[in-house]
Amino acid sequence: MKLKLILTFDHELPLGGVRTSYKEALFDPTYRLFDLAGELQVPVVLFSDILCAMRFKEWNRQQYYDPYVLQLQEAVRKQHDVQLHLHPHWLTTEFLNNTFKPSTDYKLDDFEKHNEWPVDRIIEEGTNLLTQICIAVDQKYKCNAFRAGGYNLEGNSSLIFSCLYQNGIRFDSSLTKGYYFRSGLSEINYFNLPKLPNWFIGLTGNIRKPDINGIYEIPIASIPKTPFEVPTRFKLKKLANQGPKDHGYQIHEGNPTDMQSKIKMMFSARMLSFDNYTLSIDYLMKNLSHNIRKYSKYDSAILSISGHPKSMGDYSFGLMKDFVTRVRDKYPDTEFTTFTKLAKEMNF
Repeated sequence: MKLKLILTFDHELPLGGVRTSYKEALFDPTYRLFDLAGELQVPVVLFSDILCAMRFKEWNRQQYYDPYVLQLQEAVRKQHDVQLHLHPHWLTTEFLNNTFKPSTDYKLDDFEKHNEWPVDRIIEEGTNLLTQICIAVDQKYKCNAFRAGGYNLEGNSSLIFSCLYQNGIRFDSSLTKGYYFRSGLSEINYFNLPKLPNWFIGLTGNIRKPDINGIYEIPIASIPKTPFEVPTRFKLKKLANQGPKDHGYQIHEGNPTDMQSKIKMMFSARMLSFDNYTLSIDYLMKNLSHNIRKYSKYDSAILSISGHPKSMGDYSFGLMKDFVTRVRDKYPDTEFTTFTKLAKEMNF
């Protein structure tokens, strides 16, 4: 089996509020990511929260918008990939007393019948602004991949996928097999996704039914939890010294869920991610090996690894370095790639 991996990072501020500064929370760790990627000679993908930038520009908060533009252009200049990430709550978020107050309009589906910001306008303007920023550095730049805010593709996904396709999106990387999450703002249930490594999601938006064309899904690699794992809350406390600096607030804080959903979340699959400082390099390699075994009967598999610069400190960057090194040692034929390169290879 030919394995291709995409190192993806959701390029965004803490969504509930910033404790430190925009520079410390996002720009500094992202530049550190570029440095490590250069050292390892691997490309990375920034799924960039373009609607946040759009709103900060409207609010005339140039201390965020200008460094944001420069960082995306530096990513393109270094031949990394920059792709579409939409957190639509920014469109109804207010900026008061020198800070932002996040809206509860969290999902694209919440904007299906919005008068000012219908889904088609959100996707079109987000894609256009991201393209405008990146094409200034590379005239061949194309926005062709998408990750939903909060990984949420539940709801009226037929509308979402048709609008994405009309705006040139040919890849999605929002789904994680076996993942479940629920808060007062969002519910994701990806327990019953196709068994294929990759598949087309047709423009009907049925994420559970493979099609012969549409938008090509590249899921985030995952592994089922076992009943023998130490509960995360205990590991978070025990390994707190490995955690990154706390730059801000989660948008889901203060949104409790019901007991049934909490039990489902306890058994949600784990993403292959550099964010979780309670995971070891051995566990990440176990996750990858699980996927390689699962898809060994197929000719090829393309999988994403997830991360957030805002959540990465010394431990997470060390995980990333160890992971890339071990993958090359154990699976030397594995290719680290980008959506831009895939689009050329697949004639998208």
